[in-house]
Amino acid sequence: MDLTRASLLREMLSGTELGSRTTEFGYALRRFTTRRSGLMLFGPVDEEPWHLTAHLDDELHRAGIEDARPSLVRWAPPPGAPPHLAIGLDRLQDAGRGESLLVVAEENPADTLLERVSDVRRRGTTIFSIGNGDKELMSLSHETLVPELLVPDGFGWRNQSLGYDHDEPQPALTDVEPQTAEGFEMAQHLISLAAADEEAGRSGWRRRLRTAIERLSGEPA
Repeated sequence: MDLTRASLLREMLSGTELGSRTTEFGYALRRFTTRRSGLMLFGPVDEEPWHLTAHLDDELHRAGIEDARPSLVRWAPPPGAPPHLAIGLDRLQDAGRGESLLVVAEENPADTLLERVSDVRRRGTTIFSIGNGDKELMSLSHETLVPELLVPDGFGWRNQSLGYDHDEPQPALTDVEPQTAEGFEMAQHLISLAAADEEAGRSGWRRRLRTAIERLSGEPA
């Protein structure tokens, strides 16, 4: 998904549960990462979050926010890897207050990952996670996101992931049905855009006040 499609999608989801949650999640990443180069991403050994790291880095660089650009923490960087791809587990041992660790785990995380996250949390690092609702990971996280959306289902509502079927041609954004989507990829694009917002750098009460004023005046938030 390119920047234009991701931006249009974010506009379409404005005011929905998924749109609101991903926006607040992206804002919180910025607010709680106060040390330069203090945003770290981490995931399972066989599914490191390259995708989200790259999108966050691109959006923050595009917005001129150089001090919050992320680092991918890898389980075993290969010899000779370039510096930005050679950050190993030792980085977690140096983590502390003013830094944030974003854990991305689409499946239930292994005990070895949870142990690393627990150690980092004890040193005062803020833990964010994007997952499938795993209770252990959620209990270690200060802020967590499960990429789901409430959609109509007969007589009520049900949780449904949101994304695209990559094996089929992508339809126009206006034709996308929530029930055909894959929430993890979509949520990562939305979070990357939100983290690069000018609004993300403002204190919470200032942002809420501005939103309330805009709604009362009839202007879009």
